[in-house]
Amino acid sequence: MSDKKTEETQETPEDSKSSADTSQYSIPDESAAWNLAERVCWHIMEKKGEDVVVLDVRGRSDVCDFFVVASGKTTNQVQAIARNVNTQLASIGQKPKGLEGQDQGRWSLLDYFDVVVHIFLEETREYFQLEKLWADGMRLDVTPEWYADEAVQKRHPDLNLTTGAGLGDND
Repeated sequence: MSDKKTEETQETPEDSKSSADTSQYSIPDESAAWNLAERVCWHIMEKKGEDVVVLDVRGRSDVCDFFVVASGKTTNQVQAIARNVNTQLASIGQKPKGLEGQDQGRWSLLDYFDVVVHIFLEETREYFQLEKLWADGMRLDVTPEWYADEAVQKRHPDLNLTTGAGLGDND
C-alpha cells in the first residue's frame, strides 16, 4: 500500500513539463514567433479589433508559443478581422495550419503553428475567459501606440505603421 502512495506523489514528466522554468523568456523578443504575433496584432487593429492581447504560452503549451486574443463588436467585424489577418499573412507567405469559426463570426481561430489567433465576439470572449485560463504566463496588452516605438518599426519595415489603426491621425 505504501508503494501506491509513493507512486501518487512522484512527479511525472507531465508535471515537470507544466512547471517548466519559463523565466528565460521575455516579450518582446527576437523570435520569429514574436515577430509574427506582433504583425498579427497590427492586422487586427487595421480592422479596429479591440482589447488585443498577446499571451506567451512557451513552456506551458505544446500547441504554440503565443496566443493572440482580440475582440470584435459584431459577427461581421470578427469575420472581417479574421479575413484581414489571413489575407495579410498569406501575402507574406504565411499559410495557416487551420482556420475555424469564420462562418459563424462568434470565435474565429487561425492557427499559424507558433502563433494561434483567437478573435472573439465580445460576449463569447467573456464567456470563455481564455486570458484567465492562461493567466500564469506573460501577457502583453497591445495598443496602436505600441507601433510608434522605433524598435517595433525596425522589426516591421514593410508595414506602414504611421497610418491606420489610429496612428498618424494628427490632423
